[in-house]
This record gives sequence, C-alpha cells and structure tokens, in this order.
Amino acid sequence: MYSLNHIIWIVISLGLVAFGLCYLLKHKPPLRKVLTWAVVVCAVSELIKTLSVLEMVPTSDGTGMNMYLEMQHVPLHLCSIQILFICYTCFAKDGKLRDAILAFMYPTCTIGATFPLFIPTVFTESVNPAQAFTHPMPYQFFLYHVMLIILGIYIYHSGAVDLRPKHYLSTMGILGGLAFLSFYLNSIFASPTYQNGELVSVDYTTNFFFTHHPPIDIPLTQEWHWFLYIGILIVLAFLLIALFYIPVFRRAKKK
Repeated sequence: MYSLNHIIWIVISLGLVAFGLCYLLKHKPPLRKVLTWAVVVCAVSELIKTLSVLEMVPTSDGTGMNMYLEMQHVPLHLCSIQILFICYTCFAKDGKLRDAILAFMYPTCTIGATFPLFIPTVFTESVNPAQAFTHPMPYQFFLYHVMLIILGIYIYHSGAVDLRPKHYLSTMGILGGLAFLSFYLNSIFASPTYQNGELVSVDYTTNFFFTHHPPIDIPLTQEWHWFLYIGILIVLAFLLIALFYIPVFRRAKKK
C-alpha cells in the first residue's frame, strides 16, 4: 500500500473522476442513460474479476481438479452489492423504492468507493503491487470504483431524485441491515474446526462490509476490541453520510 504504483493509480483514478464529473455536469445526460453505462461497466468489471481469480484446485484425494472461486471474491461487499442496485434503478419504474435506493447509492457509492482507492485490498488479496499495471485485477478494481464515485455524485447533481431528509434515515436503515446481514455471511463462509462437537478455531473467514476485521493490519484479539471497532464504524457511517446530506437538510430547511 502506498507504493509508487499505488500512488500512480490514485492519481489516475482522481483524474478520471474529475474528467467524468466535468463531462456529465456539462452535458447533463439523463440519469437512466448514465445508469445504463454503469450497468455495462458492472458487467465487464465482474466478468474480468471472476475470470481473473478462478483457480484450478486439486481434490483432497489428488484424483481430480476443480475450478474454484474463493469466497472473498463473491460480490457481497458494499461496492459489489451496488451492482444489484445499479441494475434495479436502471430498469425499474419511477417510485418510492427506486428513489430510496438511489438516495442510498448517492452517499454509499461515493464514500464506499473512495476508501478502496486509498486502501486497495486488491494488493493484499489478489495481486502483488508489482503487478499493478501488468495484471487485469488492478484495472478492474480501480476503474470500477472510479465509476461508482462518479455515479454517486451525479445522482445528486442530476436532479432526477427528490432527495429529502427522510432519505437519510432510509439510507442508514438499508446500510445497517446489509451490515448486520454481513455478520451471518461472514460466518456462513468461514472454515470452522470442531472437536467433539465443540468449536475450537476458525481458520478462514470472509470480511464482507469489513465487519469481521479492519481492512488494514490492526489485530482484534479481544471481544471488546471487535465491539469497539464496530462502534467506530457505526459512528463513522452516521457522520459521513450526514455530511453528504447536509445540502439536503439545508434545502429542506429553506423550504
């Protein structure tokens, strides 16, 4: 992290975000058209990611080989789940549910995709930083998150959604529900070891929504460490999303 190649990718990503936003704010295309472009990017991105991380793994008895996708690559992180929301809002009819999801995407696409640019798990889970420009995964990782940032900001500036203070609460509700669901998913995809019916260890677990452990190397060795970490995440979520909704609160107050 923060190698020369990573810094170059940060500069490229920020430049693409600036260029994309300037283009959209100048030409003001309909939000549905932008969502259609985003659906195409999502499809290409997920295809590249999946084909890049598929592995041929031998069976335990050594008699065969199977293609396998490790569980951390299943699209259940916050940024990956946006694929479902992008597809829904692109093709669904206008309505309260679509507005609520777009209101959720506005801050979470922007915030959720900005952090990975500066804390790229792709360099710890998938490829070596030395492969930053020779492996397809970094291209998929950074360009996909660039798209999410542009889309999140444009949802607000497009004027296609009448954002209101109530959407702050619905956004927190959706985010909280998904984060709580990640507790179950991280346990379901874990590899526990039992002895005489008693759980003695967990050798591997996913980290969807980063609710299992921090994305950086901070060991959580006591139960209270984890509760403190989750508390910090909750406070950050409330504050950062509230920051994005300040213009909405101000507009509502004037009205």
